[in-house]
Amino acid sequence: MKVWSVAGCLFLSACSNQPLVHVFHSSLDDTKQQLLVNQLEQANINYVLNDLPVPVEYTSDSNTVRLNRFPADQNDALISQLSEVVRGLGYAGLNVQDFNGEYHRFSEGNYGLYFPGDGSQVRLPNVVHSHDCAMDPFQIELSTSGDWNLTGTATKGQWQYIDPYLTLIWNDGRGAMQQAYQMRSHTVQTRFGEKPAVTFQVMGHRSYAAIPIFNCDLQVIYAD
Repeated sequence: MKVWSVAGCLFLSACSNQPLVHVFHSSLDDTKQQLLVNQLEQANINYVLNDLPVPVEYTSDSNTVRLNRFPADQNDALISQLSEVVRGLGYAGLNVQDFNGEYHRFSEGNYGLYFPGDGSQVRLPNVVHSHDCAMDPFQIELSTSGDWNLTGTATKGQWQYIDPYLTLIWNDGRGAMQQAYQMRSHTVQTRFGEKPAVTFQVMGHRSYAAIPIFNCDLQVIYAD
């Protein structure tokens, strides 16, 4: 299956006449992922697992699972099956919406099933500081709502965290850009002695011109 990325959206085509469910499952632990696969197999649902993170806007209600469908697809039987599957995993049900062009959009016969992550329960530092960076020092504030902003500026966006990876997303109105970081816990030597620290190290390239803060690692050093 080929994937095209255009202006932050994904366009995928069905591989057969049978409806295909693209399952975004990265927020589930190993036990729930295995249970999910077992239930999809038992229900004879045609699916493909996708490791891409769920857009922040799809995770506002952590008790429901979002199902995106092509507007012409009115497959009540499939929706009923998927509702039973997600309830079996402890969710209240499905939040069914038609594709509207934002984030992921699929062709007819394809569905997007998005299991939410709960950003409010992620224990991340409130503020991280630039590290290994050519820019002047700066700091980024991470709010529990899933938003981030560059302190003292209007630059802001959304963040996602799937242990141990932090992703910062920024949109200038023409399309979304994102940078991924891998978290590493370690100690650093300071003038007050050795202190615990966490560094979020850039995983992608360091050549963002539109938003140069994405070219820098991020770090927090704890007092004790």
